[in-house]
Amino acid sequence: MSVRSEKVASEIKHQINEVLSKDLTELQLGLVTVTKVRLTDDLQLAKIYISLLGNKLPADECIEKINNRKRQIRMHLASRLKLKNMPDLTFHYDDTMDYVVKIEELIKEIHKNENDKL
Repeated sequence: MSVRSEKVASEIKHQINEVLSKDLTELQLGLVTVTKVRLTDDLQLAKIYISLLGNKLPADECIEKINNRKRQIRMHLASRLKLKNMPDLTFHYDDTMDYVVKIEELIKEIHKNENDKL
């Protein structure tokens, strides 16, 4: 990513976090955090990765709810960011934390098996 696209991605991340925490609380998604924004160098497409905590719905349903509000989120960004063209937004679930938990469980299981053999 170029320096400019990194700066824009950082600002998009900040603004979307603000929208999700203040303006879209009626979606009742629990704690929603933007973990990463990947922006193309031409600033036409932004992939936003979302982490979800404390929600009762499956992750894909939560992402679908956010995608349904994409227009509202883009309008918020357009009012805050001074860009010639607002990038198209795509929201994705960031499953990094799920992966970390799975790895930790496997490591604990390995250590438990080692202790049982001793």
